[in-house]
Amino acid sequence: MKQRILALFLAITLFVCAVPGAFAADYPPEAQLDILTEVDALIREEGLESSLEDRPLARAMEELLGSTPDMEGLLTELEADPLLYEYLLAVMLSGYDQYTMYIPSGTYSAVYAPETNYVGIGVTIQAHAKGALVTEVNLMGPAAAAGIRAGDILIQGNGQSLEGMDVSAISDLLRGEAGTDVTVILLRGKETLTFTLTRRALSQLNYSCAPLDEDVFYMKWSRFQDDGSYLLFRLHLNQILKDGYESLILDLRGNPGGDLDLAFSMASDFMSVKTTFFRIGYRDPRGREEMVYKYITAQGDGVTIPNLYVLVDGQSASASEIMACGLREGANATVIGQTTFGKARAQQHYVLDNDAGIVLTTMVLLPLEGEDYQDVGLTPDVEVKNKILKTKEKLSVPTDVALAPWSCSDNGEALNRALVALGLLKELPEKPYQVGQDTLNAVNRLQAVYQLPDSHPGAGIPTLLLVNQLLQLQQAGRYEQDIQLDTAIQMAKDALKGE
Repeated sequence: MKQRILALFLAITLFVCAVPGAFAADYPPEAQLDILTEVDALIREEGLESSLEDRPLARAMEELLGSTPDMEGLLTELEADPLLYEYLLAVMLSGYDQYTMYIPSGTYSAVYAPETNYVGIGVTIQAHAKGALVTEVNLMGPAAAAGIRAGDILIQGNGQSLEGMDVSAISDLLRGEAGTDVTVILLRGKETLTFTLTRRALSQLNYSCAPLDEDVFYMKWSRFQDDGSYLLFRLHLNQILKDGYESLILDLRGNPGGDLDLAFSMASDFMSVKTTFFRIGYRDPRGREEMVYKYITAQGDGVTIPNLYVLVDGQSASASEIMACGLREGANATVIGQTTFGKARAQQHYVLDNDAGIVLTTMVLLPLEGEDYQDVGLTPDVEVKNKILKTKEKLSVPTDVALAPWSCSDNGEALNRALVALGLLKELPEKPYQVGQDTLNAVNRLQAVYQLPDSHPGAGIPTLLLVNQLLQLQQAGRYEQDIQLDTAIQMAKDALKGE
């Protein structure tokens, strides 16, 4: 159950509701019975794939007990078996769509409210039979610097076997105080590799932005979670208009979704005319089979961006798909990239006092026109696939000295050669040793896409370290040239020229 939950986390939309406060953290059998009956009613009344004739609690009792006792008999069973309550909830919420589920007690916060600032090694993991599978590596973390890759299987941590260990326990083992070491052993194919890593503070931004050059501005949303990011977004949106930008690239690639209300508000901020741009379907509350639709309308108090481009890929899901669909409908945006994930269902989350959760699919997300894109995804207007760049050439950039704008040095030439190899410069500048405007534009782009904080006006140490990490990925055949962003930039420039 836990593995399934973790695997689905990045594709699930959050609508969080509180349950009645009368329930204590440690539920006695009587309270357990009350919760079971309330969840049964909730599923039947609001579950998208359920109905008033559905009997989820009776089905769960039949499966687990072999019979359907009355409430007094069920209370007796709950008193006799302390594990029965959670098993019943899990079975009650099974058998519907893939997102409807029970989150076991003590795990909801860890699964659905991950920290964006933490001290660790910079890997995302999920359960594996031999320990933990690395699904993502933070390029700013010590794991990436050491050469750990997505697909590696962690099997030991500080001499302790990870086999059979809960993912949250493995995560706790990998984290610790900044400056302390953790030794991990992993499997990579048939190889067994050992790494000693020094933990450090890491962060994952929900939102960031930067000018790519004097003509094109860039915004990136990694997930739709409002930690103050929305206010920054609004301030930046108004500022770029004051600064005369007419082209904006909104990067939603890899964005799993999040708060739908935030996505609706953001989409509305790009619409200066009252516009209906999306709809949500619910079950008819009168118990009829027809759907009831709520139409999402921008009131027309947003801004107009003449040239708006939205980048998406196969991991753009849920609220990201709403943004792409809504901006294409109501703000004349051009969607660029690859077909999206295809999550057109939204869930209500009911969180209990013991950090358990009920996740129930209650809504269908639909464009104004066109078919349901669940499990199909949205097709971009301009379909572009990134390209793997692999080389045997061992380039690197010295990382001991930051490079100032317009400075000239051997280090500057090493940086320019690296940027050419990574496909970020078409060719060496006329003065290959100089950190000129083309070099600065490429550096700005790197910092924006990878959400890299670097306060140096040219190429600071963090940027140079990132360039070397990307060169290592390229030599290993795991670096993608960002042709999708190239395409968006070129379309923006062509639009400004009137082409």
